[in-house]
Amino acid sequence: MVSNPNVTTAPNPKAPLFTRPFILLVLAHFMQALGWSSMLLLPIYIKHLGSTEAQLGTIMAIASVGGLLFRPLVGWSLDYVGRRPTLIAGTILLTVGIFMIGWVDSLGFEIYAARVLIGIGAGTLFTGYFTYVADFIPESRRTEGLALFGVSGLLPVGFNAFVYRLDIPVERMNDIYPVVSVLVIASILLLFGVPESRTKPTGADSPKLADVRSSLTHSTLLPTWFATMIFSTLVAVLMTYVTVTAKQRGVESAPDLWAYYATGAVGVRLLGGRLPDRIGPSNIVVPALSTYVLAFIIAAGAHTYSHFCLAGLLAGLGHGYCFPVLTSQVVSRIDVQLRGIGLATFTAIWELTSVGMTPLYGFISDWYGQAVMFSLAAVIATSCCTAWVWLEHKFSPTPIARN
Repeated sequence: MVSNPNVTTAPNPKAPLFTRPFILLVLAHFMQALGWSSMLLLPIYIKHLGSTEAQLGTIMAIASVGGLLFRPLVGWSLDYVGRRPTLIAGTILLTVGIFMIGWVDSLGFEIYAARVLIGIGAGTLFTGYFTYVADFIPESRRTEGLALFGVSGLLPVGFNAFVYRLDIPVERMNDIYPVVSVLVIASILLLFGVPESRTKPTGADSPKLADVRSSLTHSTLLPTWFATMIFSTLVAVLMTYVTVTAKQRGVESAPDLWAYYATGAVGVRLLGGRLPDRIGPSNIVVPALSTYVLAFIIAAGAHTYSHFCLAGLLAGLGHGYCFPVLTSQVVSRIDVQLRGIGLATFTAIWELTSVGMTPLYGFISDWYGQAVMFSLAAVIATSCCTAWVWLEHKFSPTPIARN
């Protein structure tokens, strides 16, 4: 029977973090993240092809449908087939999807097919890399390690500003994707230097379906799932609409805001990566979400380059703490034998909110304007944060004992 650990004794807080597997996974994650982050420029190209705000939201969200449908398989594969083969399969799918966008010149079948493949591949890698690296991070430095590892996925976000400044005509913007696909597929080479960290459970050690269901629905995980819904909705809406909004309000270098986003997210992890483990990860959630909400409030009324960059910076600061904290809580609150399935559920929530909320907020934008859309998202997130505080107080596990 798989148990859900509520009390954990932390090992040596000075345990080594920068091991060879950790470094190789950081480098591989960076290379494949160039593919995911390049999607931040795609809405500009889709708008050039003549989409409405709602159609844009649907095209961007369709990737999450593909990722969501395959997420149970991804979780099973990570725990029962292995981390590395699962990541290799995901990398191939992501590469093919990104490569296809280079030949998209209309809002027809091709863009939807490409986005579905991208969703399956990116969803697999999103889950797989954090599952794989968590196996090599000391428990006492778990949040810090996940935060620093995540830097490799955030740095490519800022790369969009550099690509945009190459002055590629908007009608040729899809030309960057075949080049990006080569970098993504090359990340596989680094994975062969990382030892497989998961042994397939057999016999009595193999978790049963009832064990999986019990672990995923355990009360200690309810606050984490709820906070993930709040945070992932904010991220999906911002990443889909803020660049387009800035462009429509006359900001020519709108993608620069992603450089500020990456700077904020990377900065707090490099300078304050140990803070969550020291004061307790749960104490970081509300401040991080509040910073992201503030970014939405600024974006609602922004009309200048500096205001949009400020929104990007604030959102990045919130992302920099919120994502590793929530990831760490999933890893800590679920049995180690179900780590892949647990993180697959965590990332599936991201897909669910993207599928449901991105088109919805697109319709709100079409009907009432972008300012109302961003403001409404901020109000709803603020209300949900209040509910999370109650859930965390009621269901959070006993804090980790410090040596």
